Amino acid sequence: MTPNNNNTPTADWSVIFDVDGTMVNNSRYHKNAWIELGHRHDIGIDEEFYMTHIHSKSNVDIAYTVFADMVGVEKGLALGEEKGAIYREMYRPDVKEMPGFTNLIKQLTAIGVQCAAASNSPKPNIDMVLEELNLAQHFKVIIDNGQVKQGKPDPEMFLTAAKQMNTPPARCIVVEDSISGYLAAEAANMPYIVITAGSYIPDLKKAKKASALHKDFTTVTIEKLKNHLTSQ
Repeated sequence: MTPNNNNTPTADWSVIFDVDGTMVNNSRYHKNAWIELGHRHDIGIDEEFYMTHIHSKSNVDIAYTVFADMVGVEKGLALGEEKGAIYREMYRPDVKEMPGFTNLIKQLTAIGVQCAAASNSPKPNIDMVLEELNLAQHFKVIIDNGQVKQGKPDPEMFLTAAKQMNTPPARCIVVEDSISGYLAAEAANMPYIVITAGSYIPDLKKAKKASALHKDFTTVTIEKLKNHLTSQ
């Protein structure tokens, strides 16, 4: 271990947390925001369309893959920003942690384990969650979709977080809830666990390489996390 600014030895391993569906169970708010956006612009976005074409993708990916033929990429990007504003208006009054998350993150940072947040979401969405939970100070690194060329399932986001924490990828454990996150962790050669309470259940069959599945953080301990690293 090496000392950090708080004179607490820095551990030789780190944890990278996804935000949406992991720190908070907010998937229905994202879905409802996209559906509301569709209503406002007369775009056919219903629950089925959302799950088929939008779920687990970044706004940039959605602009290029969903909106490109419908309204054009430029307008698609603008629509993504508008959706973000709708989502934040809907969700801010209801933000609450995934059970056990605050306790775990405080325990990790207290013993010198560096933690990162890495999300396909834009910075304002991440900031809102961390501010409402009052946990921003516990994250050494925060990576949003504007800081990388490729979002998940590309591994760039996780590898960037590891580099900024000066932690080898194999010594980082990822905490995720969605298929894009599983694939990104696997591509980064990082062990990962899944929080299932916020997951889209059919996606769980894709988490074949997950070290463990937990409903929420009440059953996740520091010892269990570290054991997933040593079992690689």
